[in-house]
This record gives sequence, structure tokens and C-alpha cells, in this order.
Amino acid sequence: MKQAIFQTPEPSFNSKITDLVMDIEYLRKKEKIVTTDPFIYNQLRNIFMDLDAMGSARVDGNKTGLSKYLEAKEDDPEAKGRKTVEIDKVSENMRLLDQNIKETVFFQGFFTELHRMIREGITNESNRFAGKYRHTAARPDVPGNTSPAFHLVETFMDKLISYINKKETSKFDAIKTIYTHQRFLWIHPFREANGLISRLIAYAMLRKQGFGGVADRIVNPTFSFCWDPEKYLKLIRRADSEKEKDVFAFIEFALEGLRDDMARMDRLLNYEIIREEILRPAFKHPLFDRVFGEQDRLIIDLAMDKQVFQAADVRLFFPQKHPTEISKMLKWLRDKEMIIGIDENARKYAINLENKYLVKLVVGKLERASFIPFT
Repeated sequence: MKQAIFQTPEPSFNSKITDLVMDIEYLRKKEKIVTTDPFIYNQLRNIFMDLDAMGSARVDGNKTGLSKYLEAKEDDPEAKGRKTVEIDKVSENMRLLDQNIKETVFFQGFFTELHRMIREGITNESNRFAGKYRHTAARPDVPGNTSPAFHLVETFMDKLISYINKKETSKFDAIKTIYTHQRFLWIHPFREANGLISRLIAYAMLRKQGFGGVADRIVNPTFSFCWDPEKYLKLIRRADSEKEKDVFAFIEFALEGLRDDMARMDRLLNYEIIREEILRPAFKHPLFDRVFGEQDRLIIDLAMDKQVFQAADVRLFFPQKHPTEISKMLKWLRDKEMIIGIDENARKYAINLENKYLVKLVVGKLERASFIPFT
């Protein structure tokens, strides 16, 4: 394989890579019984975008801890540190890609604008280079680095874009995305934040290729491709050689992570798992004993059981109370941001998983239940 040519690597039929592709294709096309309400699932999707963004930043050397990041999310934007802002920007751009995935087109401007949105506002120096290809050598600290000279970056990006947009058999989709991810990092088109951008590109490709599946599962590019950060960095650097064994070693590693993450996220489509392994244990925290009275507990239990509920459901627990009293009880929980209205008239409610206190406990339970490969 020559470095000037971008061509999807084709594994042998009896290789482990082929087995992994078959597993992934099964998961991509499999019909799933979904019992998790879309509103609850989308809250979890938002949480995982934050977690994946944090994981991506950590792979690139931003060592902001999980607890510190979750606490900083509630800070005034002006008071946030540079490293937290960087994670926020990655998460925000995942949401933006998600909202516009059908219209997303891969061209030079897509990559430069994505980089600008990630890097602008981080530091004065990052502002200078935001959205601009590098004009210096790439990765001078990496021994034996073979990335192209800066004056060839645009040419190689054109080749990569042509490769991404080339129609191929769908069975190669996962391999193509992983190979694109590796080749982008080899080109190293920007002065900084290439890792963050590469994982956002992988996210866009996986979403456009339908790896969310029929049930629109959560997709986590970092937790899929970088599930063991140390091994990831070692294998992806070796793949720069374009030797077949090195390229396939990285592809196999990333495919294994993608398959396992797809299977993990499918478990969250089963609401019983969310309720019993995540929510109930989270609400047993002593914090809520200080916040909730007995009546509040009954409403929260109702919310956990029904996922989406109305005032009429609450009245069944308190038949002696006037509707205005029920409204006040619900308002108190809304003011505490423990429940959230899911329609314009706020007549239907659900637990607010992104509440600043609850989200930390939810993330802790997700981690304990092995939904997060690393933090």
C-alpha cells in the first residue's frame, strides 16, 4: 500500500477482521425491541456525548477528570478553564453534527470549519490557527514520523475527501471509517487538535453510514476506537507505516471496540436495565434523603416506573389532595430540576437525568455497570 493512494484495506475471508465485520453488520441491521422512552434515551445520548468528548480530550492529553468536568459544566462560561471549554466544544459539535447529519457533506470547508469551531476561543494562539491547515512540519516529537510536508497537506486532503465520498459496498463501511480516521491523523492537517477532529469525523461517518441502527442507538467514536487509549496510540502510530500487518492490527483493534460499544449501547434500549442498574441505585444516595420528603419519593418512584407521567398519574397516589396541591408538588420538583416538562405545556414530565446532582450519580452508575470503557 502506497501512502499516496487511499484504498480500503481488504482482509482475508478467514481473518478475525471479517468475523468482527459480520458481528457489526448483524448489530447494525438487527431489529431491536425498544422499551426506553425516546426522551429518556435522548438525555442519555447527551450524557454520552459529554463523556465521549471528555474521553477524546483525554486521549489528546487533556487530563481533566470526570468529576471536575461534570462540576465545571455548571460554571459560568466566563469562569470555565481552557481544558473544560475544549471538552464543551467537542460535545457541542457532536450535537451539531447529530442535528445536521443528513445534510453533512465532506469537503475541504467541512474540515476547516469544524477545526475553527473547536479551536476558536480556547487561547490567543489557537485563535490564530483555527480553521487553517498547518504551515510547519507535523509531529516533530514523534520519532520516524512520515506525515507529508505542509505544502502537500491540501493535496492529501483532496485525496482523502475523494476516498470518503467514493461509493463502496456497505460491508466495508466500518473498515473505511477506521482507515479514514487513521489516514487523517497521518496527514495531520492542522497544527493542533487533529485527534479531536478525527474522532468527530468518525462520528459523522458512522452516523451517516447508519451505525445507529434501526433503533438509532448512541454512537461513541472515542469509546469505540480508543477503548484502550495506550494501545490505541501505539497501534495507530504503527499504522502510519502503511504496512499491511500494522494497518490491519489497528483496524482489528478499532472494529473490536466498535462492536463492543454497539452491544453496550443496545442494552440501554431496554429500560429495565436503566431503571434497575442506573436510576434506582442513583436515587438511593443519601443526598436525596436530605432533599426529598416521602411525597417526593413517591413521585420520583412513579417517574422511574412510567418514564413519562402526568399530574393525573400523581393524583392516583394522593386522591385526597386538590389538583392545585398536586401542581405545587410538581412545581417544587421542577424548580429543583429533578423533573422536566417534555412538552410545551409541561403537562407531561420525566426525570431530569442531566440535573447537576443526579448526572454525577448516573455517570457513576454507568461506569460501575461497564457502560464507560475508560474515564
